[in-house]
Amino acid sequence: MAVATLGAFLVIAGVLGLVSLYLGAVTQAMSGVQRTSSLPDYDGRPTPQENQGSRAMRYLVLVTDEHGGLASAFVVQLTGARDGMQLIGLPANLLVADAKGRDTALATEFEHGVGSAVRAVEGLIGVRVDHMVQVRLQSFTRIIDVLGGVTVGNRTETAAEGWHFDAGELRLTGPEAEVYVTSPKYTMSKLERTQAVFVEIVRGMASGDALTNPAKVEAIGDVLNAGVTVDAALTAGEIRRMAIDMHLSPDLVTGTPLPLAGISELHGSQVIVPDPDRVRLLASAMQNDAVDAWAAAQTAPWQQLNDLPPR
Repeated sequence: MAVATLGAFLVIAGVLGLVSLYLGAVTQAMSGVQRTSSLPDYDGRPTPQENQGSRAMRYLVLVTDEHGGLASAFVVQLTGARDGMQLIGLPANLLVADAKGRDTALATEFEHGVGSAVRAVEGLIGVRVDHMVQVRLQSFTRIIDVLGGVTVGNRTETAAEGWHFDAGELRLTGPEAEVYVTSPKYTMSKLERTQAVFVEIVRGMASGDALTNPAKVEAIGDVLNAGVTVDAALTAGEIRRMAIDMHLSPDLVTGTPLPLAGISELHGSQVIVPDPDRVRLLASAMQNDAVDAWAAAQTAPWQQLNDLPPR
């Protein structure tokens, strides 16, 4: 999942200060990543920001399940300084508008193509997405075993498919993580767990030997090439330029959900309604490259979503 693994993989080279040594390995590992068409251009699309120096970069990460449907999505912003990464979680059944302004779910737009999903998210948040990354859920959980496991905070004790997940800190293997993120029936619980695991994958890559161990470099490259698709504009040259600039700090990798208002029903299915006023505040923070400060001001955002009111 992830710049879902893509952003993390590029970022860590800068963190370790070994870009010149490992840039070739990164490029080689990314050489087989699949590419789709360019992002859609349409009337009214948010314009690129014109900031002095490096500007923040935004990715829409689309995580798919074993059937190819949308499991969850994330708007990922890399800071202009290239030292931080903020993930904004979007549930698959998020209420959005289609190209004609009609209410629909994000998962439905994804079924119409990744371009439709990008347009729906840009229309909702009001900021431009620079790149799209689509990742298979099984692929991103495979990264966990390359890292030797990840530790996440689990708020509620649960059990599923023969696994038992205690409340508190959990050390997860790849297979455990896959069950952990897919077993919840509640959409927001699934999103919360997916985001928690991904954040720890990125932090693990930032603080470990993911790019200094040749075997791990090759293993991560195999996972990326098998399970990640990016838009046509995310070329090898773009990847190299970004890798040179990256120096991510694990402490600046954060995750929080999109501000949400409640639950509704659309065409007989449940949808989760965004909070337009708070989304505008988020959009302003994104445009000002201040998502970290915005996220820090959110109080127990996941806990509040356990009991969303009807809308």
